[in-house]
Amino acid sequence: MLALVSDLIGDLAMLCRLPRIMIVAAALLAFLGSTPTTAHDVAVNQAWSRATPKGAMVAGGYLTIENHGAQPDRLLSASSPAAAKLEIHQVTMQDGIMTMRPLDDGLAIPADATVTLAPGGDHIMFVGLTAPFEEGQRIAVSLNFAHSGKIDTIFEVGSVGAKGPRLQIASNESSPVAPAAAAKAAPIDEPFFTHICGTRVMADVTVTPGRSGPVEVLVQLEDGDEKPLTVDALSVTLSNPDRNIAPVTAAAERIAADKWRVRMTAASRGKWSLSLGIDMKKDDRIDIAAPILVE
Repeated sequence: MLALVSDLIGDLAMLCRLPRIMIVAAALLAFLGSTPTTAHDVAVNQAWSRATPKGAMVAGGYLTIENHGAQPDRLLSASSPAAAKLEIHQVTMQDGIMTMRPLDDGLAIPADATVTLAPGGDHIMFVGLTAPFEEGQRIAVSLNFAHSGKIDTIFEVGSVGAKGPRLQIASNESSPVAPAAAAKAAPIDEPFFTHICGTRVMADVTVTPGRSGPVEVLVQLEDGDEKPLTVDALSVTLSNPDRNIAPVTAAAERIAADKWRVRMTAASRGKWSLSLGIDMKKDDRIDIAAPILVE
């Protein structure tokens, strides 16, 4: 590797006729800048998030962590200037009910394994955004591992309905894919998962399947301290003014103390608005909303 750097220095000196000390500095900076976000045996790839609506206070973060070593590691914490705090969340399904909880002891990264954080599964939660995330934005994040230490990476922000990192989407769009392969890569029954945050209420919302037609909306409520929240009633409204579709509202049924379910119909594809009407108690109602993508 040092021989390659030496050759690069010589070539640059011949072409540019710059002082050798300047060439050394430029070559070393170029070499270091091309190094991937790794520490020891751990590499972080495809870190991304979604654009958030105006006023949003939370956002989900997703990435792939590769451990090429013989010893397990653990993602202990994360931080970013873009949010007051970052939490590592684990998502589990039990009896058809999605449950999300912070991992206080971190996320295990087994030896010689790859761990992917993705929508609808384990993820990093940005809490207390300093500003809404905008498509095309690059969010700096520091990840703290038990053995690998601190790894700095960048989360690329995609669209509101992004299903994966921007680089992956661009690759799929630029390369011809056979219909069968495309269907396998992006199944039409994939659910759409999003977070909605108000000043007093946060909601984890899963729309299954994430396509037009009959859908099931699952809602898990939390209070401002991210503890399970019990309310008197909850209604869900789907609206799509861009397509002149009248809003549809349905009352949700309680399936657990803090979880609700409703079945509705999204009449067409496109960007919809999903609103929650939450009756905290008598004469105390909260309305929060977020865009969702229906395919």
